[in-house]
Amino acid sequence: MDISLPKVYDPYCTTPADLTRKKLELLELKNGDILYDLGCGNAHTLIDAFTFAQVKGIGYEIVPEAIKDAKDNIVKAGLTGKIEIRIQDFYDAHFSDANAIVVYLSRSVLGALSLKLEKELKAGTRIVTHQFDIPGWTAEKEVDFLQTSGVIERIFLYRKE
Repeated sequence: MDISLPKVYDPYCTTPADLTRKKLELLELKNGDILYDLGCGNAHTLIDAFTFAQVKGIGYEIVPEAIKDAKDNIVKAGLTGKIEIRIQDFYDAHFSDANAIVVYLSRSVLGALSLKLEKELKAGTRIVTHQFDIPGWTAEKEVDFLQTSGVIERIFLYRKE
């Protein structure tokens, strides 16, 4: 039986750089990891991931201005060929080869994706998000992170069992 997921979307917004770095640190990226960013925006998270490890970065994005910014930023960072931007709805994507996933999505979108992630991810895949938890999943780690802006943000790290 195929489960039809409701397609819920969030507006495009960027994550502060210090929060992004903390999320990536929690993922404990290793050389050769395949890192997905669902709703990658301007690709700064995928670009920053290369300060931690030599990963294969794959970002999903459907907002035209974000796609343009992402492609420009990847070229400026000299990471053409190492980061791929897929102009595709992440609800229609397959994540079975992922080792790590980074997201900033609302709880309603995470809820809509939770069964898909449960079904497709291999055991051991790490997922990091902030502000919103993944409904039905138990976080391996929850960290309250004080940003340079003075705002405290909760980060959730999950590992597929």
